[in-house]
Amino acid sequence: MSWWLQLLLLPLVGAFIGYATNWLAIKMLFRPRKPVGLGRVKIQGVLPSRRHDLAVHIGKVVERELVSHRDVSKILKSENFQKRISEACGSKIELFIKEKFYSINPILSSVVPFEFVAEKLKGFVVNQIAGMLPGLIEEFTENLGDVMQFRKVVTERIEGFEMEKLEGIVLGIARKELRYIEVLGGLLGFFIGFAQFIIIRLV
Repeated sequence: MSWWLQLLLLPLVGAFIGYATNWLAIKMLFRPRKPVGLGRVKIQGVLPSRRHDLAVHIGKVVERELVSHRDVSKILKSENFQKRISEACGSKIELFIKEKFYSINPILSSVVPFEFVAEKLKGFVVNQIAGMLPGLIEEFTENLGDVMQFRKVVTERIEGFEMEKLEGIVLGIARKELRYIEVLGGLLGFFIGFAQFIIIRLV
């Protein structure tokens, strides 16, 4: 074989092999979705075969690093959140007086001004709720971890995904990076083929 044909073929073949192997490796992350038997050996994509382990691991990471019942408890105990609850309850009381109490007995509004009653009752309710909320929330959040199991929810949600959907999510996030891996495989194969040509010529 002439030297220029070797120079042409070795890098091209190397590039093809490098690209093809990386392309195949990426495809085998997701496929085959169901086990395929090759004699005694069964082949299945990494994600389909390890979906349960992946779901459990992601659930642990979400609960440990992103959000947990402790974060929710912290929000519930915050002064700003409790203030908003008190104000919301006060507004509901004011609306109830207007729509229910005075609408049933319109004459009452001429005897007792609505604004006066609503303001007094609203202020009373807000103060009472503001006083009770810390204790109620403290009692509620004691067992919040048993109710809000983020790890379990995330794990079950991922395990419930169809493989097509899970594949779409992964590719939607890392499509560009996976494409780079394929191209990089081709480039490395090309340079390896070129290096082989140099070694052959030197020897």
